[in-house]
Amino acid sequence: MTRKSFYSIFSPLLLIAAMFIFYSCSSSSQNIMSMKVDYSPFEIVIPAFGELQAAKSTPITPSERTRWELTISWLAPENAFVKTGETVVRMNAARFIDLIAAEESNLAKINLEIKTKEKNLDKEKKDLLSQLKITELDKEYATTFNKKDEQIFSRNDIIESSIDVNLVDFKSKHLQSKTRKLEQKANAEIQLLLSKRKTIEMKLEQYRQALDSLEIKAPHDGVLVYEKNWRGEKTRVGMTVYRGFKLAKIPDLGSMEALLYILESEAGGLKENLPVTITIDSAPDQIVKGKIKGLDTIAKTIDENSPLKYFQVKVTLEKTLPNVMKPGTQVKATIYVRKLEKVLSVPNQAITFKEGHSYVDVINGSDTVKREVKTGDRSLTRTVITSGLKPGEQVAL
Repeated sequence: MTRKSFYSIFSPLLLIAAMFIFYSCSSSSQNIMSMKVDYSPFEIVIPAFGELQAAKSTPITPSERTRWELTISWLAPENAFVKTGETVVRMNAARFIDLIAAEESNLAKINLEIKTKEKNLDKEKKDLLSQLKITELDKEYATTFNKKDEQIFSRNDIIESSIDVNLVDFKSKHLQSKTRKLEQKANAEIQLLLSKRKTIEMKLEQYRQALDSLEIKAPHDGVLVYEKNWRGEKTRVGMTVYRGFKLAKIPDLGSMEALLYILESEAGGLKENLPVTITIDSAPDQIVKGKIKGLDTIAKTIDENSPLKYFQVKVTLEKTLPNVMKPGTQVKATIYVRKLEKVLSVPNQAITFKEGHSYVDVINGSDTVKREVKTGDRSLTRTVITSGLKPGEQVAL
């Protein structure tokens, strides 16, 4: 590269660098962005977003008689006006129809088994009673014609006759005992079968009640609003639910409240009874005041695809505007953590921190002087100065 070409390339760069150094060296306090410190109101606020919901509502859940998981097969349109007794949710009935068919088959089998058992036992009992009757006749005959007279009968005849009487008596007692045991056995077996039948009948009744309760009806007139689960999903067709699961609600539209979400990193100072102003997205000119009445103790995610965590807060409202305030209406809110009427405050970027002390650059003529100050409350944008500054002084930003 020739010397001429070298200068043609780098001369403009050297000129720019020289101008920059000259400007930096010659700059004064007049070129520094600054602000005049004076008394003014100071607020610590927390931004929030959320939606409106009814302060009071009637929950719609699966029937308490249902003990099994259920699958939703049909839903009435959300935000539709429903009347008392109108079906709003219908569950899939296929499972219970199959269960009822299976138990009805089991009931028919057990009934047949009971009849067969009763018939067989009745036959055995009749056979034993028939044998017992014959034995009683034999006993009566043997007793009547018992050979006891030694003058008429030989000793052998008398002994044989006595043995016959004893044998018939023993046989009679044996048959009586066998008959009693058969009756006991028959009762036990029949009771066992009846117990099994009772269990099947109870299952059938439960399945039939569950089948009858698969259609959930509106308890009273109102607007139907579906609930969200812990993942933020609203009730939908195909969802698996259980007894006690909150499917939907019919809200009382005369009294509304706000359900707000506050980013975990911005929730400093959050507590109950703090004042709140609510702005309705669909009617931004309508502002409603309220107070925090409850908040979560643990921040949670509201979107499974986002790692951000939020605190959930409920806010009671001073009034309800029926024309614009409906369940699910999106809102933005400002929560007032601290409000001071007359203090000195500076933007946060005007303060520097070193070894536990706070400093600001105060403009003094053409120079700036670093001055230590005491700080108080701090918001997301400003910090209160409790000592070290006077009204009218200029602070470099």
